[in-house]
Amino acid sequence: MANLSKSELDAIHAERTKFFTPQWFGDLFSGRLSPGDTFWIGNYGPALIIVPLLVIVALFTAMAVPGHLGPLFGSFAIGAGLYRLAVLAGLVRSVLGTPGRKFWRWVGVFWTVFEAVMLIWLGLRLFAG
Repeated sequence: MANLSKSELDAIHAERTKFFTPQWFGDLFSGRLSPGDTFWIGNYGPALIIVPLLVIVALFTAMAVPGHLGPLFGSFAIGAGLYRLAVLAGLVRSVLGTPGRKFWRWVGVFWTVFEAVMLIWLGLRLFAG
């Protein structure tokens, strides 16, 4: 990476402090972020917090009530699938509103559809199971 000036580093820091705030989620779901930010940060950023928390909750659940992780993981998967559908709405708006080549952007849209459907399907199977 090139040597960045103090003002450039400050600008990067200021932009990154907006991530995962209520305003940022509003921008994400309404398609006001770039397609790349919407796909990568929207789909996978929250998992950096949620997945470790889920592992801790699953550990304590398994210790307290062995054999009852299906509903926990099922409800988490359904929630994650519904979240992906909200990201999908923002992603489609972002892709449609951005000029230029769109092949990889549409690949991201279809991948997000696939993940949302699979998460909800898996969640329903685990929850019922």
